[in-house]
Amino acid sequence: MHSPLTPPPPAWGDIPLPTRVFWLAALGITAFRLIGLMVSPINLHFDEAQYWSWSRSLEWGYFSKPPLIAWAIAATTGLFGNGEAAVRLASPFGHLLAAAALFLLTRRLYGPMPAVWAGLGWLLLPGVALSSAVISTDALLLPLWACALFALFRFLETPGWRWAVVLGGLIGLGALAKYAMLYFVLCAGLAAVFVPRIRGRFWSRDGATALGSLLLVLSPNLAWNAGHGFATIAHTAANANLGGSLFNPLEMLDFVFSQAGVVGPVLWGVLGLMLWRALQARTTLGETERILIAFILPPLALITAQAFLSRAHANWAAAAYPAALVFLAGRLTSVPWGRKAVWATALVNGVASLAFVAFAAFPSFADAVGAGGAFKRARGWDAVCAATADQVARSSEPYSAILVDHRALYFALRYYCRPERVAAPLPPVRMWLLHEEAENQAALEAPMTPAFGAHVLAVNMGQGYVQLIHDDFAEAAFRREVLIDLGAGETRWIGFSDLHGFQPVTRDAAFDAFISGPPLPLPPVAP
Repeated sequence: MHSPLTPPPPAWGDIPLPTRVFWLAALGITAFRLIGLMVSPINLHFDEAQYWSWSRSLEWGYFSKPPLIAWAIAATTGLFGNGEAAVRLASPFGHLLAAAALFLLTRRLYGPMPAVWAGLGWLLLPGVALSSAVISTDALLLPLWACALFALFRFLETPGWRWAVVLGGLIGLGALAKYAMLYFVLCAGLAAVFVPRIRGRFWSRDGATALGSLLLVLSPNLAWNAGHGFATIAHTAANANLGGSLFNPLEMLDFVFSQAGVVGPVLWGVLGLMLWRALQARTTLGETERILIAFILPPLALITAQAFLSRAHANWAAAAYPAALVFLAGRLTSVPWGRKAVWATALVNGVASLAFVAFAAFPSFADAVGAGGAFKRARGWDAVCAATADQVARSSEPYSAILVDHRALYFALRYYCRPERVAAPLPPVRMWLLHEEAENQAALEAPMTPAFGAHVLAVNMGQGYVQLIHDDFAEAAFRREVLIDLGAGETRWIGFSDLHGFQPVTRDAAFDAFISGPPLPLPPVAP
């Protein structure tokens, strides 16, 4: 029953047609992706397994990422169990939220039909199809970025503290997903340079309220970092990798052309053309276009420069694309050739997105058409766990620990050898340290120590480390090697060693010089 002061929700037939089209299509695409998640046999990538491991112990921060991804996984697995689909469940719903925010924003700025193209165009991006099938920080960052973009325009339109609190809170929450959210502040600053009205709003009490809301949400993570040697911030900075050669034009070109894979070749070309035209006519651009371009260019320019100076992954500039979809939807749907470009984009990206879901759901199909290699890092981890459990069962003497030489093995074994998946509990998994300091979350939380070193099963993924690990023990015997089939003709080498008496070699200058020499040969299999 509704209060006389509260109007009832509109009947389905009373909702405008563009809104119905958007929600039917968006929910249909999301449902299709959810079915793909449920039927896919693809294992968790070890980064996904790492995030799942974090979700078992909720904190305000972790070694390499802010905490929101662990919280999201804790929520979905708490409701639906620890299967791969449940671990990844936040991703397709996150991108549905992003599409809805872009639909609502574009409808306010340009009208209903451009809004449909912006919202559905987001869901059809090849990068979003991939992101919807894995759990990653981008799947949380980008929806929050899109929502913050909507909140920014409402903040500019509406005096008062409410939208200021929402805007600051969304930016802070996005930074808890990935620190790249702080680009939003840079983009907003650039928009203020070119739109005087924005400067007035930012330098008001409402602007201070937005900043306070941002800091309030982000402050627990900043406090966690302060108490942990600023581990996450330092790792994020280290990802820039600016210590090597600072001139890499081929890396830059590789990054630029990789964006065609992220957003689709048609949209990539059209976006470049429309940005060029807009910059040529910058003196006649309206406020809306100036603001949107201020949220497109900085991520693209900064990450392109990063690629030139060092390296950059294709997804690092993804924050540019929520505003890009709104910008293109508003411009392209107003001219005949633009509407043709929109349809071409939808067709090309729709086929690519459909193919990706099909490949993930049926890896043998991907193998048959030569696309199986794309999944090799997310296949075979359950087989590694089975081989490890088999090796444990072969031993007549119980093991005090399982020692691994790579964080991928550590987190894969944590997930696939968890108690409900193995017949008998396995010994604790510990991480071997090449150097004394921890270089990843696994080494930080579970380094190998003498307390676990009585009788150890070493599981190696790198042949070059086998002898080095042997040297850290009083007794060592290489027992077995296994090749794990990853499909598409790919295999993963796994070696097993039996070790007694952990007594690590001193990590000094002589050790550093030794490991910088030629790779050590693999020891022979012991009888």
